[in-house]
Amino acid sequence: MRSWIVLLLILLFHIPSAVYADGLFVEVGTGLGYSRSSEPVFLRYYRDTASVFGLSSFYDFSVATWSGPNTNHAIGIGRGVLWGWTGEFYSSFEAGGAYLWKTTENLGTRLQFAFRFAFGLKTEKFDISAGYNHISNGEEIFKWSNGPNTGENFVTIQIGRLF
Repeated sequence: MRSWIVLLLILLFHIPSAVYADGLFVEVGTGLGYSRSSEPVFLRYYRDTASVFGLSSFYDFSVATWSGPNTNHAIGIGRGVLWGWTGEFYSSFEAGGAYLWKTTENLGTRLQFAFRFAFGLKTEKFDISAGYNHISNGEEIFKWSNGPNTGENFVTIQIGRLF
């Protein structure tokens, strides 16, 4: 799996700016809690969109995979907002949904909610952030009985090329 990460990073830095994406990102990390022996890899495409409550906003289209006892793959879509701090620093929050390839001990349904909190640094061409990802079916909040819901939790580092 590590060779794929290196390949994705090399490709990320050699993509021509003629691509019409606002950003292409590779995100790697480690699991927390019930996910502690997992290693996630996310590939994300961010597309800027209209502001929300006066904050910069974007769409997030992603594919993900993670290893460990509850190995899985997912595709997702979300919407996020970005709070600019001083200079190039920011924090962001995004929420959306994900579809899993299979159910596991941690995730009892294929349709999931997905959340990401991040703190980052955005330059002219690159974006680097540290984030926290949570994927679950929301059973603790909505009290529906759709199987287990310990969720997947990851702490990650993300690097991206802006266009």
